[in-house]
Amino acid sequence: MRSIVLVDDVPESQDSSAALLSAEGYEVSTASDGEGALELISKRRPNAVLFQLLEPANGAIDFIRRLALSRHALSVPVVLVTALNEFQLGSFLNGVPGVRKVLYAPCLPAVLKDTVALAVRYFTR
Repeated sequence: MRSIVLVDDVPESQDSSAALLSAEGYEVSTASDGEGALELISKRRPNAVLFQLLEPANGAIDFIRRLALSRHALSVPVVLVTALNEFQLGSFLNGVPGVRKVLYAPCLPAVLKDTVALAVRYFTR
């Protein structure tokens, strides 16, 4: 089964995204911050990570940097959903190999599903 690590610190958003991805046939593991996501990835490498970053405070910057330094950097694609603008986001994403796609919130559920599907399809182990 294809697996996704979903990182979101807003419980309602995490629940709705998890339900959306589960309905698409993904096994979804959830974390509320980057540290939890790294722990999940170390236990079982997922096909992709969906990180919902509304603000940098939930550990996304540290998570992405640490993932980039890990052996999983190129094999675990990260899809980032953010409310930050390109200027705010650009400084910490510069040169990070793991981030495959950035979606700007709010994004339609169909766009989210399609983007995750592409990440899983083209960047699986």
